[in-house]
Amino acid sequence: MLKLLKKPILFLALCFSLMALSLQFGVRLDLTLDKRYSLSENSIKQLQQLKEPIRIDLFLDGELPGLYRELRNELDVFLIQLEHYSDKLIVQYNDPFEIGSTEQVIQEMQRYGMNPEIVVENKDGQRSESIVFPWMIINYGEASERVPLLQKQLGDTESDKIARSLQQMEYLIMDGIYKVSLKEKSNIAVLTSHKTSDQIKIADLLQSLKSYYNLGSFDLKNPGVSSEQSLKNLNRFDVLLVSNPNESFSSSEKYILDQYALQGGGILWLVNGIGIDRDSLFNSAGKAYGFPLELNLDDYFFHQGIRINKELVQDLYCAPIVLAAGEQNNTQYVPYPWPFYPLPTPESTLIGQDIGPVLTQFISPIDLIDNNLKKISLLQSSKFTKSSGVPTLVSFEQATQKIKPSRYNESSKNLGVLIEGEQSSLYTNRVKPFKLAEHLPKGSIKMVVFGDGNLAENQIDKGTPLQLGYDKWTNNFYNNKSLLLNAFHYLSSNPERLMIRQKQWDFAFLDPQKIETRGFLWKIMMLFIPVLISLIFGWLSQRGRSKQIV
Repeated sequence: MLKLLKKPILFLALCFSLMALSLQFGVRLDLTLDKRYSLSENSIKQLQQLKEPIRIDLFLDGELPGLYRELRNELDVFLIQLEHYSDKLIVQYNDPFEIGSTEQVIQEMQRYGMNPEIVVENKDGQRSESIVFPWMIINYGEASERVPLLQKQLGDTESDKIARSLQQMEYLIMDGIYKVSLKEKSNIAVLTSHKTSDQIKIADLLQSLKSYYNLGSFDLKNPGVSSEQSLKNLNRFDVLLVSNPNESFSSSEKYILDQYALQGGGILWLVNGIGIDRDSLFNSAGKAYGFPLELNLDDYFFHQGIRINKELVQDLYCAPIVLAAGEQNNTQYVPYPWPFYPLPTPESTLIGQDIGPVLTQFISPIDLIDNNLKKISLLQSSKFTKSSGVPTLVSFEQATQKIKPSRYNESSKNLGVLIEGEQSSLYTNRVKPFKLAEHLPKGSIKMVVFGDGNLAENQIDKGTPLQLGYDKWTNNFYNNKSLLLNAFHYLSSNPERLMIRQKQWDFAFLDPQKIETRGFLWKIMMLFIPVLISLIFGWLSQRGRSKQIV
């Protein structure tokens, strides 16, 4: 008897030993091809550096529609992964609809900046609407950060939204943890001279940057500061933002920027090639002429290997503009395609990975010139493009005219470029504008240039800045902010914030059309095939027993 039980007892003992070891040492294997259940090294390091408890309040709870249940399930798995690498996490699930009626819940959640998502489903010919809150709040010490779990782009289906959200889940949550736990921040300077963008026009971008960086204004024309001292002051910052300058740069100012870049400072240039009188276009005449914007930067950019052309790009793939049609009580607001507002999708680079369409306005093309610097295109127009030189007439009447695609026969044009590499000074073998004790003849530079000065500017409603990328006239959201934040992360030598975005998931969603046409057949098959298989096995088993008896 003991011999018979020996093998089963040893087998059970081995199983229990393996279970105990797995619990003790936390063995985890990710057998998926896309490694969706494996955290990046940067995320693991970030979790292990947490010194205080961190609380995550999750509001994606309660009765959820189909695809959002999948999002919630994957979120649960991901949070378990986080808890595996850190014992500092406290996860709290909250059903927002437990606090009151739907209207009360929406008002309360919106008060904290968390807007609802309305999900429409069609099942068996029945249309149903659900309201969900795909949000979480991350709390660490006295800091807290709202994290949107749903990532959506213009034209997305529900499946596209969920797929993108799952793919960016690690980035979104770890980015929120990074913001609340960040102790030391890099410094960013915002150029306020040269008639750059008004503060209220870039308010939303600056507000978003505050979570990552210390911000400071910088006046390159301050008469009370010498040029040499101005360079010293600028060197305290890691990145300089130059948004929509409209006044020319002197030789001394270009020399300061030249030396700043060679000493390791990153520069984000948002520069128009052509100036448009927007007051005449939008407020009175409804038309305006575009003339070259003379900033005295042509030699500076040529030295970096680029040329911002004095042209306007028109693209068939464009954003709409809303115009009033009719008079008085019969007035209607009609959207028209507006080729002067190209809608490019960023290239799949470290900066532009998985970012949707970006709204550009009166943008100029950028030519690349061969030199020893590395140049990577970040934005390109579509293959249905045309450009117009100066002077260029821009009129709202053009929007109401029929578009002729045959005229958009130019190839794609560069609209934004990353420039980096070893470079000599612009003032090598040239007379220097002022004497500098420690002139740097060459160095490693890094800058990003876009041919649209308005790229970082948000719209304003009743004196209040709106979210960057939101168009109040069409209610569309564009991805300007994500692109610019990524550019800042890269220029500030913080590429770890971008590496997590590189993770790619392979999705296999069911085809809704096939489900609708063949769904009933599959339901019948799933109902009767198991029963039929059971009957066949039962019949074969019974037949085998009958033969043994005989």
